[in-house]
Amino acid sequence: MRKFAAILLSLLICGLELAAQVDTAKVRELDARLERYFSLLEAEPVEVKKAECDALIEAASDKDLRQRIALKAYNHYLNSSLMGDEAVAIHLTDRWFSRGEIPMGSEKDLFDAKLFAEFNRQSLIGMPAPEVTLLDPSGAHVTFPGSAPLTNRGSTPLTNRSLSGAEGPGRFQVLYFYDTDCAKCKIESPMLRSLLDDKDYPVDVFAVYVGREEDKWAFWRESTFRVKAQNTKVIHLWDPDDSSDYQMRYGVTVTPKMFLVDPDGVIVGRNLDTDSLEKLLEASLAALYYDYGGDEALAFFDKLFSTSGPKVSPEDVTEIASMLESRTLARGDTLSFKHLEGDLLYYLAGKRGEGFKEGTYSFIKDYILSRPEVWNNADDSLKVVGLASMMDGLLSKAPIGARIPKTSIKGWNKMRRKGGLFFFSTTGCPVCAAEQEAADSLHLKYLKVDMTSLEKESPQTARQLLDFFDLSGLPHIIQTGRRGVIERRYVSLVEHLLFLDEKD
Repeated sequence: MRKFAAILLSLLICGLELAAQVDTAKVRELDARLERYFSLLEAEPVEVKKAECDALIEAASDKDLRQRIALKAYNHYLNSSLMGDEAVAIHLTDRWFSRGEIPMGSEKDLFDAKLFAEFNRQSLIGMPAPEVTLLDPSGAHVTFPGSAPLTNRGSTPLTNRSLSGAEGPGRFQVLYFYDTDCAKCKIESPMLRSLLDDKDYPVDVFAVYVGREEDKWAFWRESTFRVKAQNTKVIHLWDPDDSSDYQMRYGVTVTPKMFLVDPDGVIVGRNLDTDSLEKLLEASLAALYYDYGGDEALAFFDKLFSTSGPKVSPEDVTEIASMLESRTLARGDTLSFKHLEGDLLYYLAGKRGEGFKEGTYSFIKDYILSRPEVWNNADDSLKVVGLASMMDGLLSKAPIGARIPKTSIKGWNKMRRKGGLFFFSTTGCPVCAAEQEAADSLHLKYLKVDMTSLEKESPQTARQLLDFFDLSGLPHIIQTGRRGVIERRYVSLVEHLLFLDEKD
C-alpha cells in the first residue's frame, strides 16, 4: 500500500459521485483535499510526486473525476513555487494528456501544455546541462556550460575555444539569460552584479544576451554588468543569428532566466532570482567543501555506538550505515547521505578492534567503493573515495581464511603449525602494553613480535610482514588455526576483558 493510501481513499470517497451529481460544495471539498494531499508531498523527491499523482489518477474510475484530479495536479505543479516541481507537470502532460487518455480541456490548453513540455524538458533539475555554442564579444565560438579561463574578467574577450572542461571539475556555473530592454532584467542585473562583487564566489557566470543590438550589448557590459570580483569569472555571450537553439534547450521564452549548474555539469537550480541564487550557492558551496570528521560528527557516532556496549560487532557498523541510508538516500537526499556516511568513514578510520575493523571493511565496499554514481565529484574523490581506497587496501591484507607466511622469527613456524595468537607490537606503545597485560591475565599463549626491534635486526623480515599484514596501527593481534589459517583479525583482548566484566 502506498504511503498516502489512506488520504487517497478518503479523497476518492469524497469525489466518487462528482460526475453524476455536480455539487459545488463537494467539488470545493475535493479541491481542498487535493491541495492538502499535494502539501503532504512537498518534501518528497520529484519521482515520488510523479508516482503518487499517477496512482491518484489511476485509482479514479470515473472519467470526470480522473480529469478533475489530473488537471488539478497539473496546474498545481505547473504553478508551484518549489523549484523542480514543473517536472511533474511535464510528466503529467506526457503520461496522460498528450496520449489522449485524459482530455486537457481545449485544444489550446493541450497545445500550451505540449509547448511548455518541449521548451523545458531538457533543462530540468537533475539533468545534464545542455551544451550550447555561442559567440563572445570578439566573435569567437564558446561552448557552455564549462569552466572559464582564469584570465577572463568582466567583458574581456575569450579565445576561440570551447570552455567545456577547460579547468576540470570544481566550479559551479551560473547561466544568466537577459535582454537590455527587459524591465525585469534592468532590476535583476544590478542585483546579481552586486551579489557577485560582494561575495566573490568561485563560480563561472555565463551572461547570455538574447537580443541582436550589438551597441546596446556593449554598453550594458560596461555600465550594468562589469563584475570586479577576483574569483568570479564572467563570460559574455550572444547568438545574433539564433543558430544555437538555446531558447529550446533552456526554455528561454521570457527574461530574465537563471540556472545554476554544479561542477559535474548537472542542473541544480532553475528559474532563479538573485536571492534564491545566493541561498542555493551558499548551500552548494558549503556542501562541496564539507569538512568530514568534525568534533560534532565524532561525538554523534560515539553516542550511536555506545548502545552496543564495550564490544562492537561488524553487524553494528552495518546496521548504523544502513539506518543512515534509509533516512537519507532512500528518501532522495543524496547530500545528507554523503555527509553522514563520509563522517562515519572518518570515525571508523580512528577505531581499532575486531568489530570496528571488520565492519569497516564491509562498509567501505558496500557504501562507498561500489557507488561511483553517488561519490562522483572531485571533492568526493579527494576526501572520501581516496581515504576509503587506502583503508580498503590495508584491510584487504591477510584476510580471514588466508594462511600466514613462514618466517625466520624464533617460534613463528611452530606457532604457525599448531595455531595461536600472533601479537605485533612496538616499543613504548601504551596500548600494546595494555593488550599484553590483558593477554597475560587471561593466561593466553601468544607469540610477540616487536616490530621496532625486528626492523633493526632483520629489515627484510620486517618488510615481509609489513607487505602481508596490516600493521599500520599497532598493536595488531591475529588468531590462527592449524597450519596458519587466519581465523580472526584485529583482536582486542582489553575489549574482551571488558566484555567479560560486563557479563559478570
